[in-house]
Amino acid sequence: MSMLGTRFTKTLLGAAVVGALSLGLTACGSSGSKDSAGGGSASSSAAKDGKDAKDGKRGIETAFGRVEVPAEAKRIVALGDTALDTALSLGFTPVGTSSSRGGTTAPAYLKADGIPLVATVKEPNIEAILKANPDLILTSSSVEKSQYEQLAAVAPTVVPKSGDWRSVLGVYGDALGHKDDLTAKLDALDKRAAKAGEGKSGSAVVMRWMPSGPIVMNTTNMPGELLKKAGAATLPIADDLGAQPHSDPLSLENLGKADADRVFVATLNAEGEKALETARSQPAFTRLKAVGAGQVAGVDGQVWSSSSGPIAAEKVVEDIEKAFGAK
Repeated sequence: MSMLGTRFTKTLLGAAVVGALSLGLTACGSSGSKDSAGGGSASSSAAKDGKDAKDGKRGIETAFGRVEVPAEAKRIVALGDTALDTALSLGFTPVGTSSSRGGTTAPAYLKADGIPLVATVKEPNIEAILKANPDLILTSSSVEKSQYEQLAAVAPTVVPKSGDWRSVLGVYGDALGHKDDLTAKLDALDKRAAKAGEGKSGSAVVMRWMPSGPIVMNTTNMPGELLKKAGAATLPIADDLGAQPHSDPLSLENLGKADADRVFVATLNAEGEKALETARSQPAFTRLKAVGAGQVAGVDGQVWSSSSGPIAAEKVVEDIEKAFGAK
């Protein structure tokens, strides 16, 4: 069953399309700012990045082909941690979003409690999305074609092609008309990470601690790439994952495969915290050189393993600066 659920019949979908078109017509003349209920953006930057716009539209290449989006979107629904993070970072306040993975609210680090929830991780609520009256929908690369088609019936929907985290952010930035601003933010973070690692050496690994055991995050993920920018060496267990975001759970006996000079441990829930506390009493964990050297850092799992937006990236850099003793 698709994440939209069987409860939406063809009759409801037809009504949704009509409703979306009607609502869209009434919204054509509306505008707003980040501080207003309607959402908004910095129009001067949007105009700069959207200089190729024609008839108030710009073409964006997506996983489902070229999509015409508003030259300056006003009402954005951002489904997924990274889409929401990117929109907020670029000065937009979305009119709808989804709850975080395993949570009932948007990610806490984004402080987005005032943004209406119109979806869970698995299932958008089409009625709620219609009520939000979006002129642009941003969603993750994992959306299925059938799901995309139903969302696209409400408003232009941008689904980035699967790829590295920077290219996904680039699609969101382009759709919002702020690609240059996004690039500048990421370049600045790369420089901060590099400065944090000046004069430092050694390897680093990112783990997410689960009740079933630790998993090692791929070095191509956002935190792994920023650690490499800081000059940290990587480990084979994290390098050899291909397209997998993380390894299979490791037993404590195999924990030595993640024996790096610096270890960043992320947990997503209370059960993970309890599992980590149990591990601290195990010889296999205490034998890690990072433990003996006091180089184990606990970090926010929502930031380090669930999102890759600019705000999350800045928080990762702040954690790297702290761990590396950067001033």
